[in-house]
Amino acid sequence: MRIIHIICIVAAIGLLACRKDVQVKLPTHKQKIVVEASIEVGGPAVVFLSYTVPYFGNFDFSQPQKAFIKGALVIVSDGNSSDTLKELDPQNGYLYLGTKLFGQTGKTYYLTVKVNDKIIKGSTFIREPVKLDSLYFKGEQDTLGFIWQRFSEPAGSGNYYRWFAKRKTKDQFFAAPFGSTFEDRFIDGKSFDFSYDRGPQPNQVQEYRDDPERGFYKRGDTVIVKFCHIGQAEYQFWNTYYQNKASNGNPFSAPTNVKSNYNDPEEVFGCFVGYAPFYDTIIIPKKK
Repeated sequence: MRIIHIICIVAAIGLLACRKDVQVKLPTHKQKIVVEASIEVGGPAVVFLSYTVPYFGNFDFSQPQKAFIKGALVIVSDGNSSDTLKELDPQNGYLYLGTKLFGQTGKTYYLTVKVNDKIIKGSTFIREPVKLDSLYFKGEQDTLGFIWQRFSEPAGSGNYYRWFAKRKTKDQFFAAPFGSTFEDRFIDGKSFDFSYDRGPQPNQVQEYRDDPERGFYKRGDTVIVKFCHIGQAEYQFWNTYYQNKASNGNPFSAPTNVKSNYNDPEEVFGCFVGYAPFYDTIIIPKKK
């Protein structure tokens, strides 16, 4: 027994002696231009321009405006007419808004962005809106629950969707929850029910994290659902974006390359999305 004890001690010492400190060399951050662009039926083109920032670095995230791009030339065209987008806040840049060209179904739109000596090009096609059959509320915890919808997916594969919603009087923007896109590969031509969490308002992310009712809708809410028909390339961007975000911090997950739809994906991150929205509203009763 004593011999076995001595052998174990020797083995442990041997293992400790084999320990080696590993130094991981982090890759150098390569700055990209971020182009978040969209145009929807009846609305102007909206473009947000910024630079990527290093995850490990000295960037002050309390001052995001330092990454905003100002003074860019941004043009949207439908092949016949064009619209030079206006910089809403020239002091900071970032948000560029169209004033002349408005989205129509069945049209392709072309985006050109010039930042210093770089020219970025992308395009998107606005499809026909697709309707939801109905909306209903299903309670989960006391007065809290989710918005469900019944959907008869049109026959003919190759349809892609993105879901948004906002609470009337409570939310300023339509918000998309995590994983807000899906395709019809397995549901083509079928009727089914689905739901989503309530997504965060883009200007209130921290407030959303601290909200004890995070993700839920509540009895008494009036909720407007915005169900959008999008293209394959646009779906692939959002789908790979969500996959990449879900794998953050997990050393055992497979890395995912986010698929942008611009001409130079090595230099540019983002997507130009044409949205064909269908709107529906549900008034959730205050009592069961």
